[in-house]
Amino acid sequence: MCFSATASFTASAVLGAIGTASLIKTKDRKLWPLAIVPVIFAIQQFIEGLLWLSLNGHPEFTLPLTHLFLFFALLFWPVYFPIVAFLLEPNKIRKIILSVFCAGGAAVGVLFYISFWLHPASAQVVNQCLYYPTPVTFPILLGYLYVLVTVGSGAVSSRPIFKIFSLLILISSLITWIVYSFNFISVWCFFAAIISAILYFYPQKQ
Repeated sequence: MCFSATASFTASAVLGAIGTASLIKTKDRKLWPLAIVPVIFAIQQFIEGLLWLSLNGHPEFTLPLTHLFLFFALLFWPVYFPIVAFLLEPNKIRKIILSVFCAGGAAVGVLFYISFWLHPASAQVVNQCLYYPTPVTFPILLGYLYVLVTVGSGAVSSRPIFKIFSLLILISSLITWIVYSFNFISVWCFFAAIISAILYFYPQKQ
């Protein structure tokens, strides 16, 4: 979590347990890419916990851990969410639309992460939260596109769980922007991680 190492590790443990339980109860392997989402968020929160520890005494690990966290935040999620929605979509027309979101998500993720890779900067503590410097040529435009591909892919899906998840993600992004705009990446990732717990209630079979 964005506020302390203890909070990050606690969130990681809870999400890891929920994600593991979700995988165990999901008998249809086609649904595993969705069921495992809380586990992936648990890993991301664990990395952020390690980041807090590095900032409090092991600065040599801060930049590598920043790279790892932003790999998930900037590249992995805008690629992964549209792909999962595409794979689980039974409607052919929606599937075609989702394929566009998959391509858009890949483009946005790559542009974001390459920009950071070319101008790497370590995470910092600002306003008692973690702040991730992410220099990009068109930050606002890419930010809008990021939200579009992650939230939009769920909205296009015919599956109710995706629509609910996407709506909650969108609401959390607006709240985060209003209250924690400077720490947006860290705080929004935390909200998204917590929201992912609802995926446990997805049906075990298609």
